[in-house]
Amino acid sequence: MSLKDFFMKLVNKEISPECNIAMTSSKEIERIELSEALAASATQAGLNSTPASQNGFAILMQNARKSKLYLPTFPQSGNRKQTLRNDLVDWIHNNGGEWFTQSYANTQGKEFIVSLTEAIWYIDMHSHKKLEERSFHIPNIFLEFFDRTNSESHKHSRKLFDANELNLHCQSLAPCATSSWMLMANFDWLRGAFDNFIVAILNYTGSGTMIL
Repeated sequence: MSLKDFFMKLVNKEISPECNIAMTSSKEIERIELSEALAASATQAGLNSTPASQNGFAILMQNARKSKLYLPTFPQSGNRKQTLRNDLVDWIHNNGGEWFTQSYANTQGKEFIVSLTEAIWYIDMHSHKKLEERSFHIPNIFLEFFDRTNSESHKHSRKLFDANELNLHCQSLAPCATSSWMLMANFDWLRGAFDNFIVAILNYTGSGTMIL
C-alpha cells in the first residue's frame, strides 16, 4: 500500500489510527515527500518521536484531506425534479462539500442527494409555506430549491400533506446527519442547517396540523 493509499484510508476511516505498521527495513525514515497528486505542494515531515514530527503527521493528515474531492454522478436531463437534483450537486460543489473518493460519492453522496431531492420535492408540491405558517422554519440555505414544482398552477387540486410520508422522508434523511462524511470539516457549512431542516419537518408532522 502506498503512502497516499494509507492516508486516504485513514481519513476515510477504513483503517484505525491505532493500527500497527510493519517496517520491512530497520532503516529510519528521514523524510516523506508528498507528490502533487496528494497535496497542492510538497510537504516534508521527519518521522521520529519529536514534537516536530507529530506536527508533521498532522500536516500529512491535513494535506490528505485536501486531496481531490468527488461528486456523485447523475445523468443530465430536463425535467424539473432531475434539474433540482443536479442543482443540489452543483450546490454541494460550490460550497466545497464533496466526498473523498468517487466510490463514496456514488454511494453515500448519491444517497444523500436523492433523499434530499425527494424530501424537498414532496414538501414543495404541498407548499413549504404551510410549515412557515406554523412557525416551523426551513433554513434559509434551502429556500432557493423550493417553488420549482409549478404547484401554484395546480393549487386547487393540491393534495394535503401526509404525516407518514413526511416521516419516511425524515427517516431517509436522518442517517446522513450523523454519517462520517457529514462530520468532516468540508461539510461544516451544511451540518447545522441540515439538522434544523429535519427538525422542522419532524415538528410539523407532530403538530397536529397535517390536514392544513
